[in-house]
Amino acid sequence: MSLAGTPPTVGTAPTPTPARAGALTALAVVLIALNLRLGISSASALLDALRAALGFSPFVGALLPTLPTLCFAAAGAGTGALSRRFGAECTVLLALAALTAGLAVRAVPTTWALLAGTVLGMSGLALCNVLLPALVRTHFPRHIGLLTGLYTTTLALGAALASAMAVPVADAAGSPSLGLAAWALPALVATAVWAGVRAPRADRSAPEPPRISPWAMARTRLGALVTAYFGLQALNAYAVVGWLPSLLAGHGMADGRAGLVLAVTQAVGIPVSFAVLALARDPGRLRGAFVVVSAAMLAGFGGLLVAPVALPMVWAVLVGLGLCSFPLVLAVIARSGGGPAETTALSTLAQSLGYLLAALGPLAVGLLHSATGGWTAPMALLLATAAAQLAAGVALSRPLPESR
Repeated sequence: MSLAGTPPTVGTAPTPTPARAGALTALAVVLIALNLRLGISSASALLDALRAALGFSPFVGALLPTLPTLCFAAAGAGTGALSRRFGAECTVLLALAALTAGLAVRAVPTTWALLAGTVLGMSGLALCNVLLPALVRTHFPRHIGLLTGLYTTTLALGAALASAMAVPVADAAGSPSLGLAAWALPALVATAVWAGVRAPRADRSAPEPPRISPWAMARTRLGALVTAYFGLQALNAYAVVGWLPSLLAGHGMADGRAGLVLAVTQAVGIPVSFAVLALARDPGRLRGAFVVVSAAMLAGFGGLLVAPVALPMVWAVLVGLGLCSFPLVLAVIARSGGGPAETTALSTLAQSLGYLLAALGPLAVGLLHSATGGWTAPMALLLATAAAQLAAGVALSRPLPESR
């Protein structure tokens, strides 16, 4: 996700959304944000139960947590074109419909339905991921910071809710497949509310903004460092979300409690994200923020490597602090570049290449676990990527680049 995505209509300058329509739009934004991680976190908490029920291979088990990031990478490269063709509001409505349908398809207790539903749902989710920040910028140009904090906090809340409730919901539904599909209901609500949102009136006299290729940004120091940091933090985050419950269950923890530990890692970001965003506004404190979140991730991964079930909630809190690197890099993207066109190109680059890099995390962890039969090698790999994330963050904040 970025703080500046592709504008919904090229050649226009949007005006603020009127109060009544703004209230509906704000509600819709919150509901979309709530759904941005429900389908991912719930699948992670139910991964072992799904494997037992459907009998899929270790490769499929490694592929399933990887599919969301692969979808995010593809959408990061193509969302701008869809938005220019259909308009951002219509594109998001179609994306929410795809998300709802994909989650519902996963009710069918077969491996093909699980994979096909995940691809469809995560593709819709990926479009929302990219366009939601751009829509905040369009509908609420005077309140970008407030709405950004609100939807990132709601996103973390949704992730924690799904992690904690996925196993109880599946138990109540009678099967992990039905439990996974139950998360289509919040997506359906978000779709219905978003259907009432309309694009704000635009100033047609405004000059057409310049277009800057994301691939041109890749040749700049700023583009390379932001993409590297975005990809590394996403790699670590999705490896945690995809495999932490399985790691803990493999050391004897009950599935429900393992899901609760994952929920804690995601809930920590709810209060801490606002503090991180406040630090990011001060260039002098930015490096300290990068160091703190990356060091916390390193410490949490170290604990999971050495004694995963000895102090699981301590490791969960440390990893949760590390996950606050996500809002931190969003803030850097938002204030980088010489203008909106550069910021848009930067965010597109970071998402397309960054999520492609991130896809390697869950896949590598799953394959290493299958090959070794344990969790030492996967956690050693994540320690290395967390160290690389720390190095990229220090480089990115020396000094904070404002332009090419």
